[in-house]
Amino acid sequence: MKMRLTGKARSRRAAARVFLRWLFYAALLLLFYVWECNPIIPGFCPLLLIPLATSVAMYEGDLAAGIFGVFCGLMLDIANGVTIVGFSALLLLCACPFISLMSRFLIKKTIISHLIMNAAICVVMAGLDMIFLHWAWEGKQSVISFRSCILPAYGGAIFWSIPIYALISLIVGKLSPKERRRLDESAQSAQSAEEQENPEND
Repeated sequence: MKMRLTGKARSRRAAARVFLRWLFYAALLLLFYVWECNPIIPGFCPLLLIPLATSVAMYEGDLAAGIFGVFCGLMLDIANGVTIVGFSALLLLCACPFISLMSRFLIKKTIISHLIMNAAICVVMAGLDMIFLHWAWEGKQSVISFRSCILPAYGGAIFWSIPIYALISLIVGKLSPKERRRLDESAQSAQSAEEQENPEND
């Protein structure tokens, strides 16, 4: 009975940690959405929901990352008011599971790797935004929109990706089950050991 009770207690603690982790994700989503709707600096509003989605995707499974990416994209489109609703959601639906799988099997979970992945996503989204939502309607005048709107917004999303990733990493580190943390640490140590052995084999 004691063994069973201990197992139930551990499962409850793990479930509570998962709930709290996603609660913090949702709170940040709401906070950044409010920031998008009411920018602190008039005329400058970095798209913080993009690095939030990509940061969460680095630590969560592909299905959860895709769902969270859709919510971030929808909130971003609604707050923006210029883009078509579903534009960013569709792009993040494709990007977030890809980042999740990459961080699980191919790349390390570091600030540098997230910065590169997030920057790549921002460049793709900015290019599609420019082509389909500005150049198609504004023609030559779209250059003004690129300088005044697209470049500051997506550039800010790249710049703020570092502190946002650090915050998500802190949340995950504090609110992940101990078993998962041990698995992540062992996987990272095994990956680093393989990288050290490969140059010697070559």
